[in-house]
Amino acid sequence: MRPLILIATTLLLCTGISAQTADSYGNLRAKVQHVKEKYTGQPTAANHAIVMVLHKLCNDYNGRLSLQQYKELHSDIEAMRLHSSDTTIRRQLNEASLLLRQKSDTLDIQQRILDYYAHAPQEQIYLHTDKPYYVPGDTVWFRAHLVDAVTHTPISRSRYVYVELLDNAADTLCQRIIVRCDSDGVFANALTLPRHLQGGSYTLVAYTQWMRNFSAERFCYHPLWVAGSEPRAEYESARLGLPVRPARTASPLGSDSPLQVGQRKGQLLVRLDHHTTEPLACALYGNGNLLVTDYTPGKVLRIDTQSLRPGSLNVAIVNRQTGDIIAESLTRIEAPQPQVSISGEASQHNEPMELTIDIAEADGTPLYGNFSLSITDYDVVKPDSVLPTIGECLAQQSDGYMLADMLSGKYPRIDYGFQTSQTISGQIRGTIFKRIKHPKLMLVCPNTGFRETFELGDSSRFTIRGLDFPDGTTYVLEGTRQTGSTSLVQLDIDPQTFPTLHSPLTSHRSPLSIPDGFVRQAQEQVMYGSVDRVIDLPEVVKEKKRRHKPTNLLGVTPFRAFYDDDPVLNNFHSMEILLTTLGIPVYRDANGELRVSARYGSLSTPASRGPVIFIDEFRSNVEELLMLQPETIESIEWFNHIGAAHMTIYGWNVSTSGLLLVRQKPGLKGRTFRPLSMATVRQQGWKPNVEFYSPQYPDPSQKMRPDHRTTLYWNPKVKTDEEGRATVRFYASDISRRYLVTLEGVSDDGMIIHKQTVIE
Repeated sequence: MRPLILIATTLLLCTGISAQTADSYGNLRAKVQHVKEKYTGQPTAANHAIVMVLHKLCNDYNGRLSLQQYKELHSDIEAMRLHSSDTTIRRQLNEASLLLRQKSDTLDIQQRILDYYAHAPQEQIYLHTDKPYYVPGDTVWFRAHLVDAVTHTPISRSRYVYVELLDNAADTLCQRIIVRCDSDGVFANALTLPRHLQGGSYTLVAYTQWMRNFSAERFCYHPLWVAGSEPRAEYESARLGLPVRPARTASPLGSDSPLQVGQRKGQLLVRLDHHTTEPLACALYGNGNLLVTDYTPGKVLRIDTQSLRPGSLNVAIVNRQTGDIIAESLTRIEAPQPQVSISGEASQHNEPMELTIDIAEADGTPLYGNFSLSITDYDVVKPDSVLPTIGECLAQQSDGYMLADMLSGKYPRIDYGFQTSQTISGQIRGTIFKRIKHPKLMLVCPNTGFRETFELGDSSRFTIRGLDFPDGTTYVLEGTRQTGSTSLVQLDIDPQTFPTLHSPLTSHRSPLSIPDGFVRQAQEQVMYGSVDRVIDLPEVVKEKKRRHKPTNLLGVTPFRAFYDDDPVLNNFHSMEILLTTLGIPVYRDANGELRVSARYGSLSTPASRGPVIFIDEFRSNVEELLMLQPETIESIEWFNHIGAAHMTIYGWNVSTSGLLLVRQKPGLKGRTFRPLSMATVRQQGWKPNVEFYSPQYPDPSQKMRPDHRTTLYWNPKVKTDEEGRATVRFYASDISRRYLVTLEGVSDDGMIIHKQTVIE
């Protein structure tokens, strides 16, 4: 009778579990432990009832347990299987064990992907500028949209974005600024083009310090044009201006590919036509999607597309136990486009104008977020068809995730963390190479009067975090012994490092057609100084620019040079940017040593034989050169290793390395004395935000100057309300009649928005 009572009790237990599928895992584990401890070794009928209970438990809790919980249940059943001597029962317990093992392996694949996402999250940047082309001296208004590479939702884990302007023809750096996010997490600023800039194609590059851990191909490369009269060799980029990872196209069902992926009637269909006995799982990932489910070869896996986020989707068949990838493919989940409308009536002759913007999902649900908006004069500013939209840019940029690396746990090397503040780092050491015990470091900011003393303990190296300083901030540091003495103490400061970037443009492209009317209007706008609102009157008397004689002893004309009356020197924040403009990028080699490698076309100076450097007739090195300030330079002359092939100066043959001659202004010549324990640090800081100036004309008759603006309105932060609506107001110029309106951005939930229309 006891086995019969046990069977009846078991069936009641199964019925109770079926009615209470929301039981906690603790209750489930307790029931399994009870069965395991009390009934193992009972007669066959009882063991059969145990198997029924276990199957029922597994089915009821299918998909609702964690990886660790499945592993614990699997361990319990394996213990029961080992204690059973009945062949039939062992087979039934083995089926239950395989079921749990299958769920455990599937969840393990999903957990590996999640762990990789958490360890190496990726960022993507898109730059939106107010127009595609400019004139020298013009202002480039931009916003950097920083999003998560997986979900495409706006993020601000990195607080600073670096924006650099590259000259494509000379392959040199023209400018670099650092943009700090505001309280709403928006990265926006303006970059003023130098007035001496030659016409041609240029590239804006945007990146964060975190993105430097990965390939520079994942930076944002935004092409722009500068109108000019001097012909130069130009280049053409790909659609995005950077190398694009080859797409893994999906194969429709019925093709010859082993992995076939298709869509039909709102379902994603996946089938592997490959006979195998391996335990398989299908992994769907990318664009905010992550779904791992069991798969049987030859069967068609059907997944509702409404449960997937729109965009690119990676499909992979994986061995559940080994993590080997059997086949991969790429498809795209299409979704109804969001509804974006921009309405308003065109105004003329300095009259006010109002535009209403409505943004909603395809079903009419309002979308909330911060978007960037540019309004230009459509008669002189035409859109560039080569320029990618924000959706095309984010879709084509590589997200950097490789499934093989994620499943094998091959994490990338992380050298740069998320930059939440600015830092100053260095080392305090003895001048006779003796280690200083328990050194101290004093930090003073003369601009604000801030003063702080740090005790370094047993370490001689230091990194001061939590700094947040604008460009032009100076810090004075002093290292001391524990007693406060500076005797035989040397303080070494690590220089700021930046990636050495090169223009990605590789193939020929004819110059962009820029309307003549744009050049005239833009030059007038530059003359009146739209950013600083300072009128710069044209020169009445044209003076001939003073010609400089070479300052080197041989009187040889240098390959490139800057002199003290050159206004370009005022645009440089550091010697590193000045040197890069000359074509001499600064970098660190594999041993951490500072190097300079001069570039001339496709030729480069060997790193082991860097250019010979002289400062005020004294042989010097890279470290001392970087300590100078550009405003203290009287002249800097650069002879490349081709131009210096037959030069010998100060007894040094520079035929294979090039020559760099630097002279300081009068009063600064010679080696200035500075205690080795002190250092003056002036790193490049973030550029203060610049607000776009849009003139107001309450009474047009009182206007003081002509208004021929090419960009009539720029707003990097158009915020929609609860109804998905925003309203902007501005005044028309003297001659504007038609308006090109461009709205771009990403909503708070990751919906990509792009809308371009003409108001006339």
